[in-house]
Amino acid sequence: MPATNEIGIVVYPGVQAAPVHGLTDLFGIAASIALDQQRDDRCPLRVTHWQPAHSRDAKLSCVYDSDRRGSPQPRILIIPPTMVDLPDPSVPAGVVSWLRSHHAGGAKLVSVCSGAFILAETGLVAGRSVSTHRICAEALAKRFPEIHVDTRRRIIDHGDIITAGGFMAWVDIGLLLVDRILGSAVRAETAGFILSEPATSEAGYFAGFAPRQAHGDTAVLKAQEWAHIRDGRNVSLASMAAAAGLERRTFLRRFANATGMTPIEYCRAIRIARARELLEFGNTPQKEIAQSLRYKDVASFARVFRKATGLAPGAYRNRFGLNAVSPDDYGRKSASSSKLRIFEAGIQPG
Repeated sequence: MPATNEIGIVVYPGVQAAPVHGLTDLFGIAASIALDQQRDDRCPLRVTHWQPAHSRDAKLSCVYDSDRRGSPQPRILIIPPTMVDLPDPSVPAGVVSWLRSHHAGGAKLVSVCSGAFILAETGLVAGRSVSTHRICAEALAKRFPEIHVDTRRRIIDHGDIITAGGFMAWVDIGLLLVDRILGSAVRAETAGFILSEPATSEAGYFAGFAPRQAHGDTAVLKAQEWAHIRDGRNVSLASMAAAAGLERRTFLRRFANATGMTPIEYCRAIRIARARELLEFGNTPQKEIAQSLRYKDVASFARVFRKATGLAPGAYRNRFGLNAVSPDDYGRKSASSSKLRIFEAGIQPG
């Protein structure tokens, strides 16, 4: 029997291969896990790739199909990021019209980082907030002044359209969709499979914060997702417990066992990690960062940040920001010109 759910990945001119193949593998792993848990032979998740023969073709062809039974009909379409240059406005004309048509037919559109440029070309996000990688945020806002570019939020979900931005954001999007389509249990097992050694190499949501995700407690994973989507802002213990579907005392115990942190410590770590990302990859004033992360004032923000990182916010930006040239960069950050060539990959500056 054909798949009950289908996700299409748009392979447009200039797309980065790593997220395309990475998402394909992630969904394939999730589908295999889900198949083991069901009683029939239906493929639980079908993945297809869609590509134009020419840049202005209004009809894209399916060039990859994980389940060839029946005609492919993706209900979710992912627009991955580019590798080097931003999408050229003249290149994706056919892709844009194809996406607009499928959205009108009920498909959900999902963009990752610089994929937001192609999404914006459809006109479907005019007047809406959009997330993207902060390296290309200024260019996106300049090219599409009718949209609100918000790099303070890693994932923005409007229901029919989801946008995401940040290093390796395609992993977050992949797991988010697995959770919504196949459930929390499959998401947890998928995360445990792809995230290697939890203590050392588990993929983090932000620089400097690698939360435990392979613990297998699906209720706690829901609370983690709830907190991360909100960047740890205005997240109460009651709301996290509700997201997990647990009574408060039970939630506190299970959250600490699963993550090694209290909910308050966890949300504080998310906010600090987001602050680090803002300081590293942009020129957002400290006052604006403090306000966006719901700190009382700049002094409060600076005090908490220094305690967590050992550096004042300004010193941190000087050392690790876009214009940093300190030899103490540990090879983790390159010069500004190199960073501008990196949009979401399994490749880190070095």
